[in-house]
Amino acid sequence: MLLLVAADSSCGKQSFLTPRQSPTPTSSASPTATATATAGFLFVTNNGDGQLSEFSRNLSNGGLSLIGTTAVGAAPGPAGLALSPSAGFLYVANAADATIREFSVDTSNGSLAAIGSVNDGTGTSPQQIAIDPSGSFLYVTNAGTGSISQYGIASNGTLNPNGAFSGSGLKQPIGIAAGPGAAGGIYVADIGSGMVTSFRLQPTGSLALVSSVPSLGPINGSGQPRGITVDPGGAFVYVTDVVGEVVSVFSVGASNSLAFLASYPTAAATNLPFDLALADNPAALFLYTTDQTIDTVSDFAVAGGVLTLQASTSGANTPVGIAADPTGSFVYVANSGTGQITGYSVGTDGALSAIGAFDTENPANPASAPAFIVMTQ
Repeated sequence: MLLLVAADSSCGKQSFLTPRQSPTPTSSASPTATATATAGFLFVTNNGDGQLSEFSRNLSNGGLSLIGTTAVGAAPGPAGLALSPSAGFLYVANAADATIREFSVDTSNGSLAAIGSVNDGTGTSPQQIAIDPSGSFLYVTNAGTGSISQYGIASNGTLNPNGAFSGSGLKQPIGIAAGPGAAGGIYVADIGSGMVTSFRLQPTGSLALVSSVPSLGPINGSGQPRGITVDPGGAFVYVTDVVGEVVSVFSVGASNSLAFLASYPTAAATNLPFDLALADNPAALFLYTTDQTIDTVSDFAVAGGVLTLQASTSGANTPVGIAADPTGSFVYVANSGTGQITGYSVGTDGALSAIGAFDTENPANPASAPAFIVMTQ
């Protein structure tokens, strides 16, 4: 299974983390908070025991209250997840059993209802999910087969297979992100080929290749890109690279073509930057990376595609996934080493202040290995 790809810092060659032993799955927790008009919802995949955790999220102070857990297949397996633009549907990729699970979300109280699942294909090892801004199409990176699965989204939220894109240099795609607006593209970080690739959406939802660019630029060449995100205005793409220990920045040109701009070091060498998130704060735009091996979060100020490293925040424990809320006021980190989500408030200068560490299961399960996070408002 090709989940949570790591890099061997001694030689730059790819290796894989040893799968965790699966503990006995915990039962769904009883609700610990009642959703109100001041609450949003946050979901996290627990790779270690095949669960999906759901939290109520206080929109004023960022605090989380565990609502419960839902089984989402084989363990260790749950990986990427995505909410539809309306937040009415949630999708979860499981790399172990090669399925995409589908849920409807009651946005008034956060309750989930399973509406089905699709088999992503033998040996695909699905990793990350992106949905186009219209909510019509869904895409999944398949690290096992070097492909991207394409699905149409029906009005009831179920997925209709629409073939897969393969070839054109794809080897082990991991990260995937959708650009904003009707002209937004699909962008992929391929840890196997060392390329960052852009696609145009055709009317049928199929992907058309636009460009592939080395993750470390034309001079330094191909690294091992993993996490990827897109500027709120669609003008830039940001990628973590575990070989360069950097965030690489690309400009988006005509028809979603990419051009390498620069790479920026994260908090320290040999930190294995894993995932990244943009916080579109009223004060400024900030970018954060999880530094997996040194247990920190790097903080960058963003200006016109230029990154300035400001600080690093300690206190994480094997941090992997990271997400910012839609207002850019809070950032949440999945700590796979403790089975917790750490919440932070974002200061006007981008500095992070911890607001609490929240267990992903009840009773607390340090082996749950939370992986990735999405949230509603």
